[in-house]
Amino acid sequence: MFNLIIILIIFFNSNHSKSSELHLADSHGPISLMGDHMHKKGEVMFSYRFGHMLMNNVMNGTKSLGIDEVTSAPNGASNGLGGYMNSPISMKMDMHMFGAMYALKDNITIMIMTSYLEKEMTQQRMRMSGGARFDVNSSGIGDTRISGLFRIFQNDYTKTHIGVGLSLPTGSIDERDNTPASTNARLGYAMQNGTGTVDPFFFVNNVNSYGRLKFGEQFYFKTSASGKNSKNYEYGDNFDATIWSSFRWRDNISTSIKINYNYQNKMEGSDNEMNPRMSPAMDARNRGHQKLNFGFGVNFINYNEFLKNHRLGIEGIFPVYKQYRGIQMKENYKLTLGWQYSF
Repeated sequence: MFNLIIILIIFFNSNHSKSSELHLADSHGPISLMGDHMHKKGEVMFSYRFGHMLMNNVMNGTKSLGIDEVTSAPNGASNGLGGYMNSPISMKMDMHMFGAMYALKDNITIMIMTSYLEKEMTQQRMRMSGGARFDVNSSGIGDTRISGLFRIFQNDYTKTHIGVGLSLPTGSIDERDNTPASTNARLGYAMQNGTGTVDPFFFVNNVNSYGRLKFGEQFYFKTSASGKNSKNYEYGDNFDATIWSSFRWRDNISTSIKINYNYQNKMEGSDNEMNPRMSPAMDARNRGHQKLNFGFGVNFINYNEFLKNHRLGIEGIFPVYKQYRGIQMKENYKLTLGWQYSF
């Protein structure tokens, strides 16, 4: 995978590109933010982002739970009379995100993004079943997003555009692995690679520039338009709000800070093949959250002749506040490393 990225970087470093003029490090926002900028007519941009997320420990609402508390909690199939057979311990996810943008006009840019996911979850069996730990894994292509970005206002200090698009169900919702209770068992919701639904989304993006200092805002909303998927469930509406600021220390390097709020509504329906008695990860009641995160990032753009104007960004995102609907693992951090190049 990384060899492919290196080949793409070298291939698109061509002298005929419009990138002969030096770009600035802060011409894009924090690397984890998608659709934050537009391009001039005829310009193309390719991007790759690597994201790593780590989750461990378990919460119910805002309260941390121990393993025994998790396994003794009533599950979604017990009517309050039975607990869970297993408790999640930790989960890690690596995401490879590929994107492309093309400007049809100065005021219209189209964008496509897809991903490849690698996930691993560790769970522990209840004491009565021996308390042993086991891992389950999944990997594959995620959902694909296509969108159009439309400029609605621009002057020397402010740029504002809207984005309208669709998230297409290219990610699998039938990921399976072996567990102590079953071979080839369907894994929990978080271990699936997609939603299984067609999800329209809309966002508003604004950037204000004051010399080397910038302030940006993005407000994003996604919902499901196709109803329940083939496994009889659909995710709830998602609202995301981001406020960020960056400072350009030199033309080729800038830093950024970010505050992000994310709301995920409850899930409707459930996968009939997932037994909610087995684990909170397979109980549809345990979906939905409110999260407030803080991010810090660095953007660097290369001014040397070799790989000129290739941009690198890195950002760490850390939870400030979190409230979960039901029993879920809590996030420790997210790390995003990205490359962008336009011509």
